[in-house]
Amino acid sequence: MYPVVDLHEDVALYFTSHGGGQAYADFNVDVDGREADLPKYARANVRSVFASGFPGGESFSPEEAERAKKLYGYPLPGIVLKPSVDTVWEQLRIYHRLMDTYGIRLVQDTSTARELIYSREWRLGFLLHLEGADPLAEPYDLTLLHRLGVRSIGLTWNFDNKYAASCMARRDYGLTSLGEELVKLANRLGIIVDLAHASRQTIIDTATVTTKPVIVSHTGVRKLVDTPRNIDDESIEAIVKTDGVIGVTAITPILRREGRATIEDIANHIKYIVEVYGDRYVAIGTDFHGLLGLPEPEEFKDVTAVQQLLKHLASKGLGDNTLRRIAYENALRIIENTLS
Repeated sequence: MYPVVDLHEDVALYFTSHGGGQAYADFNVDVDGREADLPKYARANVRSVFASGFPGGESFSPEEAERAKKLYGYPLPGIVLKPSVDTVWEQLRIYHRLMDTYGIRLVQDTSTARELIYSREWRLGFLLHLEGADPLAEPYDLTLLHRLGVRSIGLTWNFDNKYAASCMARRDYGLTSLGEELVKLANRLGIIVDLAHASRQTIIDTATVTTKPVIVSHTGVRKLVDTPRNIDDESIEAIVKTDGVIGVTAITPILRREGRATIEDIANHIKYIVEVYGDRYVAIGTDFHGLLGLPEPEEFKDVTAVQQLLKHLASKGLGDNTLRRIAYENALRIIENTLS
């Protein structure tokens, strides 16, 4: 089995939302109906997870619920961002306690990432990520998060902020001057910049500013499914110019226009990037534990299906070198080029 790096999972959100609709139990137990846990990671040979801290919460907001329905095609509760330090602190606390309790490694540098991937014995590592810069009062706050182990930051979630316009922007103003300062600081600190949920102009602006490769951790191809959560060819070209990577997700409504997505739909989005842009620029970013009640694709209901996806891609003609790049090499390259 190939070792795997997953570019996006909301493990902390699973705990703060009492499972988020999934079976709720000790994380060291293989529970039916849960998208990922330690036994499933081991069976799937997942070696590293970009572990997201999501600074939002559920409330009652009919307007935002309607916007989410237009975005994903499914009714969702009103979700609001609560850019408080307490929210970020709680999610980071969860990750550090999970690591202390279960011996999960903290990925802060290239040597740890390589050790986890190439070890003969299975071990899991968390690369800590903040999904949206909203809680940062100023760019320098990123320095403090770096000292707490954070090595990846998303500029936005589905809402605009003072750093950048989101994929749901009514007016796409792109990267702001504060956002440019934040990207440059992330480059200097060795923190990966993630443009999932960002607007087209934000992606293009960031690709111009950054001196490091950037990622879009969990998305789909807009040419295949026309939704603001997917990225168009102009955006993909901008990512490619930074030598970046795009993680294809398991979010059904952005993989398929109607009905429930399947493993074939995930493969189609991956193949599009491989065939048009090359196998150097694509990886896997499931968004497990962060689907917020959206249905997982058929045949891809938990993380153990990652290896089946790779076999499915092999049956479509993708060779061993390409599969290794998709599974872990492309993600490792981003880590090496940024965290070193």
